[in-house]
Amino acid sequence: MSKAQISISNSSDLKKRAYIYIKIKNKKYKEYTGAKLGLDLKPNSCETIQQRDELLKTLEYEFRKAIEFGNYPMENIETKPKEATVMPSLESLLDLAIENKKKANLTPKYVNNLERISKKLKNYLSDKELKGNINNLSRQRIQEFINLFNSSASHYMIIRRHLKALFSEIDKDFRFDMSIVNRTDRRKATPTLHKIYSDKQLKDVLDYLKKHHKNLYLCCLLSYGCFLRPHNEIRNLTQGHFKNDMTEIHLSGAENKGKKIRTVPIPNYVREQLVSRLENLGDEINIFSLRREPKNQYYFSTAWTRMWKKMNDLNLIEKDQTIYSFRHTAAVNVYKKTKDLHILQQLLGHSDMIVTLKYLRGLGVHNMDELKHVMPEL
Repeated sequence: MSKAQISISNSSDLKKRAYIYIKIKNKKYKEYTGAKLGLDLKPNSCETIQQRDELLKTLEYEFRKAIEFGNYPMENIETKPKEATVMPSLESLLDLAIENKKKANLTPKYVNNLERISKKLKNYLSDKELKGNINNLSRQRIQEFINLFNSSASHYMIIRRHLKALFSEIDKDFRFDMSIVNRTDRRKATPTLHKIYSDKQLKDVLDYLKKHHKNLYLCCLLSYGCFLRPHNEIRNLTQGHFKNDMTEIHLSGAENKGKKIRTVPIPNYVREQLVSRLENLGDEINIFSLRREPKNQYYFSTAWTRMWKKMNDLNLIEKDQTIYSFRHTAAVNVYKKTKDLHILQQLLGHSDMIVTLKYLRGLGVHNMDELKHVMPEL
């Protein structure tokens, strides 16, 4: 591509719109946002001149990069017949993306979801589209596909997010116009609330599980007492994870969501339930399957669904109270007891204090403004 001229047109008056001026050959363009590149960059929405200047510089950089890779202006992408012949077909690229995801350090459930979405997309697209060049796929076709999953805003956004992950994987090796996914419509999703337990409910539910499903009981007890996540942390515990006379659980970075080495104290009431179970187990033996291999990834979710129905019939539990509600209830109880966000952050295994703040706000403990007073000041 011939050399492009790019400059920033700005003003010290926030009421006047700023933009990126681009001249390529004899064509001139004005770009006010990063929408054409699939980027959420809106300099004219800034509240200060300094913020707008910074965003304009970022926007200028992104357009320079897009021009360099041939992804701007948009009409250039649509007229690449020679390049299209050497690029693998869309179907091959989707298969390659799945293979790359399988090799990455991702949970099997997440990879399975990506693979399922890929298969549905291939079933939806025509043979001509699948055998053709990815650059010929339009934003409208992607939008039509995602609209098939419009049963709820949350479901729609999950599908959109998974699809974006697939196309981003393709874009790592075969650059194309990512805006066909990035510019699809968004939906305002209402987050799922894992309703916390009252003190009586907590006791009643744990007592019921202790009598009717000992593995699930221990899982819920560990989730409440040790703040561990049920499916990918608790389910995979072996005897070797318990240290210092069973007073601590040690997880490596690869064994927890935060990707950092994590040491979790074990309360006495949890330790009492572990002693007999861990006795004479080898270090590599799973504490639930009693074998080297853990239970399958759906083990606790399936068990919980069955037990929940029975407990609901007995009025022991309410709608929106889930297996994650034990961890959430523990978080609320610790915060009310200590008012210490740093302690709670460490116990929950969050990598960022902001995540802990949002976590508490989502549980209805406090709103963000009420929590700001505990944040550090300079």
